[in-house]
Amino acid sequence: MPVDEFGNALPDDLEDRAIAPGLDDAPLSSVSTGGYSAEQLRRARDVLARLAGLRHARRLYPDEHPAVIAAARDLLEVVSSYHAEGSEVTLAFYDGEVFLGDVLLAEDSIMFDQLIRDMASIGAGSLAFLRGVDVDELGRLAAVLVLAPPDVMAIEGGIATIVSHAHLPHVSVGAVSIVREDLISTDDIAAAKTAYTGGLDLMRHVDRLIRSSRSIASGHIKGTAHSLVDNVLRNRGAMLELSGLKSFDEYTFYHSVNVAILALALGSMITRDYRFLASLGTGALLHDMGKSRIDNAVLNKQGPLTSSEWEEVRKHPVYGAEVVAVTPGLDRSAIVCVLEHHMRYDMAGYPERTPARPQHLASRIVAVADAYDAMTSLRPYSAPRLQPDAMAIIARDAGSALDPALVRLFVRALGYYPPRSLVQLDSGETAVVVRPTAADPARPLVRIIAGVDGRICEPVDVDLSDEDARAGRTIASCIDPSVINIEVADFLYS
Repeated sequence: MPVDEFGNALPDDLEDRAIAPGLDDAPLSSVSTGGYSAEQLRRARDVLARLAGLRHARRLYPDEHPAVIAAARDLLEVVSSYHAEGSEVTLAFYDGEVFLGDVLLAEDSIMFDQLIRDMASIGAGSLAFLRGVDVDELGRLAAVLVLAPPDVMAIEGGIATIVSHAHLPHVSVGAVSIVREDLISTDDIAAAKTAYTGGLDLMRHVDRLIRSSRSIASGHIKGTAHSLVDNVLRNRGAMLELSGLKSFDEYTFYHSVNVAILALALGSMITRDYRFLASLGTGALLHDMGKSRIDNAVLNKQGPLTSSEWEEVRKHPVYGAEVVAVTPGLDRSAIVCVLEHHMRYDMAGYPERTPARPQHLASRIVAVADAYDAMTSLRPYSAPRLQPDAMAIIARDAGSALDPALVRLFVRALGYYPPRSLVQLDSGETAVVVRPTAADPARPLVRIIAGVDGRICEPVDVDLSDEDARAGRTIASCIDPSVINIEVADFLYS
């Protein structure tokens, strides 16, 4: 019989959903980020739709056809609305995603998948509409963007040459460059460990204060959240490696820090807006602080909870939000994460909201991070799941318990085999997953720790996404470290 995260029996079709809380389908652009307002981020969908419409019209008709002119006017209308507000419209198409400025439009990346692939295929990785653009110029742009297939583009000299001949003074078309974060230095590792330890110390301190009914100083909380943000932005990989640290005796403290790191890693894929990430980090750190007002005997109970015990546990988001609300100096938006992290994407969670209204983006991010870390942790009422198994459940619950756009990004951030997964390669070797690779979520960077004979060997790092480096190796299966008495942490930087 499936059970929820507190050991209570659930119907089969609800298995694991109690530990995969999610929120509603409010757009990912519901916060002001990257220099664009929330309304401008929402309006990006109109830009993409009208750009796609213009390309479609130009495929069917010549430049001077009324359908092409009308489509160009439609695009100019929405682009001009940005210009009237003092903003340029700068789009980037990269690795199957679309960005407005440096803000990832996750849901739009799904909706406009064909447009993104078409733009990438002709080398149009970036597209900027500048002030002064008019209908005629947009018509000439459309002609450039329908010259595919790529071999035709090559014959014509590539996208840069074609654009230079098309006379587009108010439209910029070109490649896009993305900063890679693959390398982890010794300094990154040391800084990440310091930030992680600081997070643990904070959560222990907060727990003591709440249990003794004493007030919390916001400065310590904000400083710790900022440290985590800084380290995630500096090197996401170093922090993700630490996010797998666990402690049975101090589950709540480790869980809070891990959720903060995972949430910030996911949030930083959407925006680099520091204020938003700092608020997200604060809310993620404090998301379970309401449990400090619940008896440990209930929280750590091994058997099913009684109805009254379960009702008390379900109050922890409200308890936590009450504490945050009366703590001077904390960003008020952090309250939302604490209150909403168990509400679920389909709004079937708790606490109930009357009237129902869309949950905040930050709450949906925390929900994904919370679900993953809970499932991969040993708790009194639940054995830990293997990381890939937890990721499969996360993917399964996309659209019901969890925001599907965020799940897609989360899988991309951690890969199909998240950091600290112990795997068996088809070569017979045993390896620990170090971190995902940008090239293929199914082929991470692994550290081989045992040879085909099962004996521990000198660790060797292999990038399974690099055909030359992997020497034909692929992941054959996942292994429970406890079965073969392996301590994964011994083979990683932590």
